[in-house]
Amino acid sequence: MSWDINHVVLVGRLTRDPELSYTQSGSAVCRFSIAVNRSTGSSAENQEDATSFFNIVTWNKTAEICKEYLLKGKQVGIDGRLQQRRWAGPDGARRSTVEIVASNVQFFGPARSGSGQQRQAEQPQQEERGSIQQEAANEEETPRDPFLSELDDDEIPF
Repeated sequence: MSWDINHVVLVGRLTRDPELSYTQSGSAVCRFSIAVNRSTGSSAENQEDATSFFNIVTWNKTAEICKEYLLKGKQVGIDGRLQQRRWAGPDGARRSTVEIVASNVQFFGPARSGSGQQRQAEQPQQEERGSIQQEAANEEETPRDPFLSELDDDEIPF
């Protein structure tokens, strides 16, 4: 039995807003595409950017989160696998596509050109960061335990 690898890791920007739908059994499916840029050429003066476009599919809770927080232009990291999907078109012709089924989606900083929707979507995140920072500040104000001794690196036995 052979051991094959099907693992994809990409970082790119959404080319369109995510589309959320549900299967007949109730599973959430979110589809979007990303553009990934890479430089080509052997020397600095000959380098050109080449862009590749990839279709991404997420499922269940990840799908719902992607629909809620992602927008066109947002940068994301994708960790997943390639999958070929086949179907018969309305004319009976066989069709197929290769897409990336994401097992992990990492949201990166704001898009280059912010829209009103994006700013509204990011406000709750900024408020959450503020509350997290406030909690951290409160923890720093907590008095130290007088019975907790400081360890010196020289005292550690290994």
